[in-house]
Amino acid sequence: MLYFKHSELANDYHVSLKTVHNWIDAAKQGKPDLQLHEVNGRTYVANTPVNIIALEKLADKGKKYRNTLHHKVVTPKAEFYEVFNRRQTYDIISNLKTHHEIPQQYNYLDGGAHNWDNWMNRLEQDETPSILKGTMELIKTNLDALGMLMQDHDRVNVIDVGVGNALPGKDLLAYLLERKKLNRYIAIDISESMLKIAKKNIKKWFDTNIKFEGYVRDISYERFDDLLVDDMLGNNSENTINVVLLLGSTPANFRFPMDVLRVIYNSMGDTDILVYTRKPDTRAARRYFDFNPDKTTTTLSPIYSFVLNLLGIDRSLYDVEMGFNEDTRMRYVRIRLKASLSICFKFEDSEQEVKLEKGDTILLLRVWHQTVLELISQFDGVGFNLLHSSLTKDKEYLLTVSGIVPDSSETN
Repeated sequence: MLYFKHSELANDYHVSLKTVHNWIDAAKQGKPDLQLHEVNGRTYVANTPVNIIALEKLADKGKKYRNTLHHKVVTPKAEFYEVFNRRQTYDIISNLKTHHEIPQQYNYLDGGAHNWDNWMNRLEQDETPSILKGTMELIKTNLDALGMLMQDHDRVNVIDVGVGNALPGKDLLAYLLERKKLNRYIAIDISESMLKIAKKNIKKWFDTNIKFEGYVRDISYERFDDLLVDDMLGNNSENTINVVLLLGSTPANFRFPMDVLRVIYNSMGDTDILVYTRKPDTRAARRYFDFNPDKTTTTLSPIYSFVLNLLGIDRSLYDVEMGFNEDTRMRYVRIRLKASLSICFKFEDSEQEVKLEKGDTILLLRVWHQTVLELISQFDGVGFNLLHSSLTKDKEYLLTVSGIVPDSSETN
């Protein structure tokens, strides 16, 4: 007979092991009515449909009588409503309720953009390998290959998706400027603050030689082909190519990475190319968790505590967990609540409450791990055609260049 481990019940129903043992002891006396199963002298709760219903009732009953000393009520700071619009606020509430997750991209708005910029600057200065250094190395060593793919076009539009501080694409821009090929530089990011940082950097590096165009878009659902209409319908359309940069593993952070790739695919024309960099699945990638701007810091990185702080969730209310899930092959950063929690959102015309239990987790970062072949297959599944690929010498970082499959009617 199938049965539940005690730890499984504790995790699934957000109760202590002592509570599970109390349920079993009471069931032996006939209350509650749980079917038990013995293995090697130990008693377990049988995994049956009737037991599952009974366990849910027991867990709900326990919640009603929980000690108010262990139940905290928090309200988002006033700044929260200034940073996030109503749609973004609803998305945060929905994700907390449904997925126990804060979408990572919201940590880059407002002051969160400076947290990211500080971290990227630290990576640039450090001597140790990183996704930034791996990306910049791959771009630099593959400039000639990229040049070959663009050789039939004298006008190049660079669309930098999830631009961050613009540092990863710096060498490609310099390469195109030197050859007088750069037509437009279009930066896309969910964060207006991040775009301001990128614009400042472009000005510092290239003075007035590059006109910065910044657009606030959420790449998980917003296309960018509208920004290219005039170029692609103009007199020089045959001589213009759009090069889309997707640098730094951005899709790997989303719940469904292929959704992001489809948005990009549907924004591109038949002659455009996509340059993508990623850290494929390796032993080193599974254990890397240093996201702090200051390498002496060992607490939760401000990159991933930005929204938490705006929600009013104090550091004393949670433990930080970082790990790698072998089953899903997902690297994660999350918090585990030390008390039950209610987050009360207040609007002019209504209120919303998110209820979380002690032991619940809130996911702050996910990174799906895929091998090189799996990554290439994923792009193929969307409708991209691999044109070029390259690995760093240590095989820890990957660059791919993809085009649009001419006949995509059979792709998913």
